[in-house]
Amino acid sequence: MDNNVVTMEQAVDLCNRAGMRFLSFAKKAEKGIAVDETEVKHDMFLLYLEAAKSGHPRALYNLALSYHFGMGVGVDHDLAFEYYTRAADKGYSDAIVYLAKMYAIGEGVAPSKEKSDELLEQAAEKGNPVACFILGGHAANDKDSERALSYFRKAAASHRNYNYCTSMEDAQSGKDYESVRDGVGRSLSKCLFFAAYLTVLVLRVKEDYPAAVEWLKIALNECEMPEALIVLAHVYTYGEGAEQNFEEAERYVKMAEEIGLHGASDARDDLEEVRARKNALDGNK
Repeated sequence: MDNNVVTMEQAVDLCNRAGMRFLSFAKKAEKGIAVDETEVKHDMFLLYLEAAKSGHPRALYNLALSYHFGMGVGVDHDLAFEYYTRAADKGYSDAIVYLAKMYAIGEGVAPSKEKSDELLEQAAEKGNPVACFILGGHAANDKDSERALSYFRKAAASHRNYNYCTSMEDAQSGKDYESVRDGVGRSLSKCLFFAAYLTVLVLRVKEDYPAAVEWLKIALNECEMPEALIVLAHVYTYGEGAEQNFEEAERYVKMAEEIGLHGASDARDDLEEVRARKNALDGNK
């Protein structure tokens, strides 16, 4: 497959923002036209409009986003609500979340907290990171750590459904044009982190420790969540979720110190204390 071109057929079939964006830029380049971001967004809107004729839920969702936030077209909350609804009816969880938001503040529809909460629950059941983070946060605010963990775990368990597109090849493979810093990316990283944090440090669900370590490493390495460093340092300092390994603990503590992460000094104190205690015990054997 040519990694420099996304054809109209591929873009319409994939219905993702990456494919549409790359195609829009390619069309301009072919004509020798200087790229203007406003024109590109309008081109993308037209491509979504064409793709939505197929009824593809992702196309419907991206078209709704265009109307909702005025990306390449004028803001129209009524049309945004219509296309979110069509995508949601096909089970597209991101569209369900935006419908919940529209019901929450009364955009394009009469406000209804009951309907908004119902929709968030539907999206969370599908593992949608934004819905899971919102509902998990509500549960945490209510001091219900077990319920909070149940939501964060749902997002963590479905994290592979949310891959980030960084190349032409990714766009052609079907990944959406996402960033670890966008709404979904931030929510996913936080869900992964808090699922691990609650599992290891709060509720101490020992049978889930290995999964928690995996979530932490994904949050750190794929989602740029530096707070995971502190919990990983704990894991290897105390041998909770992985075999005790002071070298690994030292590595994570140093990384936390280098970026001035809150909690790094406490992680350092814990590591030095536990390491010294173990060395003393080993010396007495």
